[in-house]
Amino acid sequence: MKKISLIAILTAAVILLNGCAGMVSFRNPNKAKVVKIAGQSQVVQPVKYEDFENGTLVGSYGYQNTAGGAAVKYMISDPSTDKAHDGQYCGKAVYDTGTNSDWGCGFGSGSSYGAGYFDATGREYVTFWAKLPENFTFYVFINEAAANGADGENWSGPSITGSGKWIEYTVPFDEFFKNVYAGNQMGNNTFDPPGIGQVGFQLGGNQGKSIFLVDDIWFK
Repeated sequence: MKKISLIAILTAAVILLNGCAGMVSFRNPNKAKVVKIAGQSQVVQPVKYEDFENGTLVGSYGYQNTAGGAAVKYMISDPSTDKAHDGQYCGKAVYDTGTNSDWGCGFGSGSSYGAGYFDATGREYVTFWAKLPENFTFYVFINEAAANGADGENWSGPSITGSGKWIEYTVPFDEFFKNVYAGNQMGNNTFDPPGIGQVGFQLGGNQGKSIFLVDDIWFK
C-alpha cells in the first residue's frame, strides 16, 4: 500500500508541475539536439532571435485597448537609466494597462538578425528574460511571417506572471494556441518555426502602469 501511495503522489506532482504553463518543464532547451529536417538527421543549436545589442528595434509596434484607456510605447532601453539583463541594451515598454479587465496592451518586434523572417527550424521552445512588476500577468506571442513556408498565423502563449526582477521564462511551442482574432485565419493551423515574423508580449488589463524590460530572446 505504501508503494502504491508513493506512486500516486509522484504522479500527482508531475501533473501539477506540468500544469504550470510556461514556467516548469522537465525538458532541457539549452542543449543541442538531433532532429530530422527534410528527412535528414541534423544537429540544431539554440539560435538568438534578439539580444537588442544592435541598439535598434526592427519593425516594432504597440497596440492598446483604447476603450479602456490603455497605452504602450516600445523602444530600446537607455543604458544610463535601464539595466539590461546582459550587455548594454534591452527592449523597454512603457505601459498603462488601462481600466478594462478584458485586456490591456501589447508590443512586439522582428529580429535584427533576420531578413524579413527568422528561421527557427527544429527548435521547440522560445526563451526570454523579462523584468516587470511582481504579479503582473502577461503572455508571449509569436507571429508567423508569410515566408519560408510559414503562412502568417499568430500564436499566443499561456498566461505567466512577473516577479519584480529579471527572470528567464521558457515556453514550449506546444503550449501556444492560434490567435483567432489576428493573423491569417485561412492558414494550415500549424505553428511554422521556419518563418518567424515577430515576437511580442501582451499584458492583461486593469493592472496599473509601469515598465516592461525584455532581453535575450532565443529559440532552442
